[in-house]
Amino acid sequence: MAFATASFAQAPATTTQLPTHRVHRLGDHKKGDHQAKTPEQRADRHTAMLTKKLDLSAEQQPRVRQILLAQAQEAKALKEQYPTADQRKTRHEAMKAGHAKYQAQLQAVLKPDQYSKLLAMKQERHHKGGKHGGKSKA
Repeated sequence: MAFATASFAQAPATTTQLPTHRVHRLGDHKKGDHQAKTPEQRADRHTAMLTKKLDLSAEQQPRVRQILLAQAQEAKALKEQYPTADQRKTRHEAMKAGHAKYQAQLQAVLKPDQYSKLLAMKQERHHKGGKHGGKSKA
């Protein structure tokens, strides 16, 4: 019975394929990417994003970029000043204080509807897990 050996089905050739939600294309944002960027690159990227999402005017763009650049430079200085894990809380508190200052400056540059939209974007990012890892504050 020569037919008995031919009746085995061959398994289809498989290729290793990662789930699409885990695949990163070159140039996509990856966790930790922001660490390697200069304050200027971070300010440029954030300004471009806000220009698109908030429809910033040509007059607003350089003012917003300057605020974001100052914030990124201050954050970099704080990371250098408090580099160790046991200094993280101190660094975090200093960054929070700076964040409030820069938010007030942004509010002065943005129109009320743009600022409201910015706050809504931050709230949405917070609820989606954004930089807070999905943890809720208790």
